[in-house]
Amino acid sequence: MVSPRNNNQKHIRKVKKLPKYLDKTKIDEMLENARNDNKRNYLILLTLWRTGIRNSELINLKKRDIKEDEITIRQGKGHKDRIVPLDNHLSDLLQYHTAKLPLDDVVFPLTSAQIRNITHRYQSKDEVVKPHTFRHSFAVHCLKQGMNLRSLQKILGHNDLATTAVYLDLIAKDIKEDYQKIEW
Repeated sequence: MVSPRNNNQKHIRKVKKLPKYLDKTKIDEMLENARNDNKRNYLILLTLWRTGIRNSELINLKKRDIKEDEITIRQGKGHKDRIVPLDNHLSDLLQYHTAKLPLDDVVFPLTSAQIRNITHRYQSKDEVVKPHTFRHSFAVHCLKQGMNLRSLQKILGHNDLATTAVYLDLIAKDIKEDYQKIEW
C-alpha cells in the first residue's frame, strides 16, 4: 500500500554539479608544455584529449587494440567493448610509439595514479586537472564542433543518452557567457 504524500515534506532534489572541463586553449598549453618536457607524457595527454577515453581504459590499452583509424576499448566501464575513432596525427604517433612492442603489451605501462600525476604536472597553477577532465573537455569540444550527441554517446561508451546530454548544459552555459560579452 502506498501512503499518501505528506504535503509538509519538502522535496529535496540532489543538485548535480556540471563536469569540470578545460577549453581548447588550456588543453593546448598543457600539451605544449608536455611536448617540450617529455614525449611519452605528451602522447598520454594527447590520447586522453583526442579520444575521450577513461584513465582505466588508457592504462589497459594494448598494442593490438590500436588500428590505423581507431582504438578498440576492451572491457571498458560496464565490461563493454567499443570503438573510438583516431585522427591521423594521433594514430601516427601511437603507431610509432608501439612499433617495437609485442601485440599483447600494454601501450602505457603505468598506474592510474601515475597518469593522474602526469596531468597534475602540466596543469596551470590555478587549476586542478585530472585525467577525467580530459574526457569532459573532449566531450564539450566535440559538441562545440558540431558532433552529433548520439555519436558522442557511442564514443564515450555511455549507456544512457541523458548521461551524454549533460555536456549540452555546459555548451548552453558557454553560449550565455559569450552572449554577455556582446556590447549593445
